[in-house]
Amino acid sequence: MNATRSWTDIAPADATNIDLSEDLTITAPLNENGERCPWPWEPQQLVGAPMGQYRCGYCGAMVMAGMPHLDYKPEERTLTAENFDEIADWVGGGPSLGDRRVLVFGDADDEGQARIGDVIHRDGYGEFTIRPASA
Repeated sequence: MNATRSWTDIAPADATNIDLSEDLTITAPLNENGERCPWPWEPQQLVGAPMGQYRCGYCGAMVMAGMPHLDYKPEERTLTAENFDEIADWVGGGPSLGDRRVLVFGDADDEGQARIGDVIHRDGYGEFTIRPASA
């Protein structure tokens, strides 16, 4: 069985013949749609170019010139009493009317209310959804 290698451990010069859409033994950053970037070494080769965002020519993700490719992999976190403030900062929300058991976030039209035990999911576009705790 092959051990998985991280794409960040491979220099761009050593990756000229690698296609991460085919080689699954090497990790790859995901674009906003959750697709593996076939060649994420492009952005970091632009050291010295004017700093700024642009679209990766291989996967279309928004990346920064001169920096390693961003990874838009989804993130999930379970709301607990202990991490309430940390999660509130993460989602840009706060307690519901001072009730530290209900976290409210989002805009007025699409307000989220997470309770202790709920899982908050952030997708590649930075959108949050709530998966209620099992009853």
